[in-house]
Amino acid sequence: MSQGNPNKAIARRYFHEIMNQANKDSAYEILSEDFVFTLPTHPEPFHGPDGFLGLVNMLHSAFPDFYIDPQDMVASGDWVATRWVGGGTHVGGPLLTVKGNLEATGNYFQIDGMTWHTIKDGKITESIGHEDTLGLMMQLGVIPAPEIVEETTPEQNEALAMRYFQDIMSEGKLEVVEEILAPNFAFIIPTQPEPITGYEAFKGFVMYLRNAFPDIQFTALRHMSEGNKVASRWQITGTHLGEFLGAPATGNKIKDFGIDIFTIRHGKIVSVHVNENDFGLMQQLGVIPM
Repeated sequence: MSQGNPNKAIARRYFHEIMNQANKDSAYEILSEDFVFTLPTHPEPFHGPDGFLGLVNMLHSAFPDFYIDPQDMVASGDWVATRWVGGGTHVGGPLLTVKGNLEATGNYFQIDGMTWHTIKDGKITESIGHEDTLGLMMQLGVIPAPEIVEETTPEQNEALAMRYFQDIMSEGKLEVVEEILAPNFAFIIPTQPEPITGYEAFKGFVMYLRNAFPDIQFTALRHMSEGNKVASRWQITGTHLGEFLGAPATGNKIKDFGIDIFTIRHGKIVSVHVNENDFGLMQQLGVIPM
């Protein structure tokens, strides 16, 4: 995330200090006196720091574990646009919405949203928000949600994950990619700047990984399933015989550990989110001193 525009720091303070912590001092510091907040979920705009704090306090009363987490930011001039994820458990007071005051349901929700801030002379003058209000209402049980019919069993989903590790990642059987992965498959890992999407791009990544570590072996240490998700804790071993992430071949033996979360739809894997001990791996490759 680019840090060039100083207004991004102000926008982050808005989310972390005001929205998450309900910090009154921060609200008076970074919101202008004529600040205006609008969000279609709520029936009317909220004006000034005090009006906005009233909304924030209502949210924390309704959802004691309320949170909002910025994901992406785009900034130019006086504007900052932020994509965020927010959620909480409705076990407190009523939630003020365009559908009226919603009494506590005990349900947890998590939705996506976006906020467009106007920031002038170090103060936020306007916050225009949009969020998945329909998803919010469904998750809180206010309006009916479509019935989700699981297309595969947890055992079938775990079997797909095992084939991913064994057939594709350990044995390099590229013909299996199109058999068990969806056409819009996405592989997301912090060491890559963007998700690796589609069959050909992922096949290229597998070949790149296996060129760097021709004897690589993935071993699934733990599996668990819920709905259309599978979580796996794994380890890899291999020998560094080709360039990897800028590190030339060293001949070093490596061992790494990580966790994957798979999403499965229509009997195929649509995404894998990966996190591993990348720092420790680069130490083993000699890029970072031990």
